[in-house]
Amino acid sequence: MTKRFVERIQQLQEFFLEAGLARSVLALSAPRMLAISAPTAESSGPASIFSSAVTEPEIEEVSRDLFASGHYSLAVQEAYKAVEKYVSLKVGPSPMNGTQLMESAFSPSNPKLHWTGRQTTSELDEQKGYQRLYSGAMLGIRNPVTHEFNWIEDADVALELLIFAQHLLKKAKLAHLSTGSPQRDVA
Repeated sequence: MTKRFVERIQQLQEFFLEAGLARSVLALSAPRMLAISAPTAESSGPASIFSSAVTEPEIEEVSRDLFASGHYSLAVQEAYKAVEKYVSLKVGPSPMNGTQLMESAFSPSNPKLHWTGRQTTSELDEQKGYQRLYSGAMLGIRNPVTHEFNWIEDADVALELLIFAQHLLKKAKLAHLSTGSPQRDVA
C-alpha cells in the first residue's frame, strides 16, 4: 500500500512538472518521503502515513480523527472546507464561495490573491493554472464529498486528496493580497 501511495505521489509530481508548476509542486518535500522507513505492519498503515504527511494545522485538525476512524469522505470534505475558509478569510467579505470564490480570488486578470507580478508568460501561466486548480478542487473534490455519501472509501485516495488540499492551503498562505483590499490577518 505504501509503495502504491509513493508511486501515485510521483505521478502527481510528474504531472505538475509537465504542467510547468514544478517549482512549488507539493507541500510534501522529497526528503520527507525518503525518510519513510521500510514498510512494516505497524508503520505502513494509512494513519501512520497521514501523521507524517499531513502537517498543516488547519488540515490536520479537521481531518485527523475522521481519517483515523475511516470516515475518508468526511476527512477530505473538512480539509477542502478549511482551504475554502482560509481563502475566504484572506480575501475578505464576499458573497461568493466554492468555485466562484476561487475563480475570483485567483483571477489572472484581476486577482485578489497572487504570487507574482504576472508580467511574464510563466507568471501568468502560474496564476491561471492555480486558479484552475483551486476552482477545480472545489468543483471536482469538495462538492462531490459534500453532496455524496461515502464518495471516497479508499484510504490511499483520501490521503492523496488531503495532501493536495494541504498543498493548496500552503500556496494560499504564500499568496499576496492585491492592493486596494484590506489585508486580513489569517493565521
